Amino acid sequence: MEIRHAARLAPFQPETVWSLEAGTLVETRGPRSRRFPLSSLTRYRLAAEAGGGRRRSLLVTFGRRRLVIVSQSYLAPGRFEDRLASFSILARAIAAVGADLAPRARFGLARFEARTALTWVMGLMAFGAIATLLFSLTAGMAAVGIDMAARMSFALFLILAALPWLSRGQPFDPRDPPSDLLP
Repeated sequence: MEIRHAARLAPFQPETVWSLEAGTLVETRGPRSRRFPLSSLTRYRLAAEAGGGRRRSLLVTFGRRRLVIVSQSYLAPGRFEDRLASFSILARAIAAVGADLAPRARFGLARFEARTALTWVMGLMAFGAIATLLFSLTAGMAAVGIDMAARMSFALFLILAALPWLSRGQPFDPRDPPSDLLP
């Protein structure tokens, strides 16, 4: 039995069809076709729209190769057709078969990850503090540079103190995906 889901991703592209055939995920767009054996699945991430809407997407990673599957199909500028029913069936099937064929794969929900965003902010703030200090020293204004770098470093330490309380994502059992995301 072949499980299929189709969606148009952009206005001037042919419809993209994703199908699950005997342990292989097949993506077909026009005459081109790509095959992804589920035995090489490394990550399965299911994402939902932030406001609780019906838009869903699935990021499936096979080593260095990535594949994104969306639940809505493009109709016209600003208009989309909801195809959540076929998307849910395909996403559940990929999770179930992928769990059997790739037991080491990681399954999780892709929510907004504040930890990742704050890590980038901390890196940029540290770079800014070091650059401010170096530029002020080369300009002969060491007191101003040290003062500004110390204030930036203090904010950096406050953010660093909040990191342990932030979520790292939410894994789930691939045989029982979250029913609020896949109706």
